[in-house]
Amino acid sequence: MKTFVSLRTCKNYEPESLNNVVETLLNDLGGISSFVKPGDRVLLKPNLLKSATPDEAIVTHPALVEAVAAAVLDVGASVSIGDSPPLGNLSRVLSKSGYDALLQRLPVKVAPFRQKISVEFTDDRLFRKIDLAQEVFEYDCVINLPKLKTHTQMVLTLGVKNLFGTLVGTDKASWHLRAGTDVDTFATVLVQIYEKVKPALTIIDGILAMEGNGPNSGTPRHLGIVGAATDAVALDSVICKLIGHDSTMLRTCVIGNALGAGTSDPEQITVVGDELRGFPLNNFKMPESATVTWNMSDRNPLRRFLQKHMVTVPEIDASICERCGICANHCPPAAIREIHGKMEINRDKCISCFCCHELCSHRAVRIVQPLLGKILTRVIR
Repeated sequence: MKTFVSLRTCKNYEPESLNNVVETLLNDLGGISSFVKPGDRVLLKPNLLKSATPDEAIVTHPALVEAVAAAVLDVGASVSIGDSPPLGNLSRVLSKSGYDALLQRLPVKVAPFRQKISVEFTDDRLFRKIDLAQEVFEYDCVINLPKLKTHTQMVLTLGVKNLFGTLVGTDKASWHLRAGTDVDTFATVLVQIYEKVKPALTIIDGILAMEGNGPNSGTPRHLGIVGAATDAVALDSVICKLIGHDSTMLRTCVIGNALGAGTSDPEQITVVGDELRGFPLNNFKMPESATVTWNMSDRNPLRRFLQKHMVTVPEIDASICERCGICANHCPPAAIREIHGKMEINRDKCISCFCCHELCSHRAVRIVQPLLGKILTRVIR
């Protein structure tokens, strides 16, 4: 049975045009009543990485979230917005990211993720247990609302990656540390979380996307698209192709397909919607990163050589750094500390998870790629 992915053009975030686009997207997939019933409790999960204005393209635009919330409310369901931002509490992030008007206009509740519940997996999964936000499982329906952004570790953050936000607080850092430098291990964590959360629908905000060194320090780019599907793996794979890349570059697509969490097989995906002129893109800027999947021991000297000369690493620009300590406080392997008035990264401890780059509000963390990594990246891409 084929999976349907709907793609629609939307030039801006004006409410009238956005409401029409959301309605059309939903109708392409069977209508809102296919996912939500009267009386249902519905959780909307946007990308709320940090406090940021909508035009920075860091968070899911509040206008899109409002359009989806309105469609759900029209069915007679209740709506909550939930996330667990790594910086700041949810209410503050929502307020500073332009969500106040939405919360004033519509009867939408705020649902910060605070409590944890341990979910178990079968023996064939790499991880047998993951602690997720208990609040997520108290709803009848989850609608996943990611932002189309690049990501220095995972290449892109789309539908599957967005649900990493269902981990509570510092648990995110713990899983980064557990995965280490192996991108496939981290991708597996993300896919297993997606399997358990099971969003009924994923709608991606690609009207104003982010290219370059996202998800925090990239460059906003207008793409004018919104996509939706019941299968986030399928939607993510289609987005990859729209920006000019094969879905195999996104390891959550590869592993999600392999584990049966979704499909990235083009033969199993039917794309419906508007004719997208100008796509696929041939100039969408990808992150300057080269993460590696290792099939050798930590003690293998070849691995140590390749890691030193291939893997992209973060570097702190002392001329910009305000020494606020956010990078050190949120570094999973505790590789950052202040030495002689400067924030320094211990290369022996660093796992290139780029949490420091992701969370730095001053854009003081740069992405540095060794020469060998640059050469191989250009050859592969």
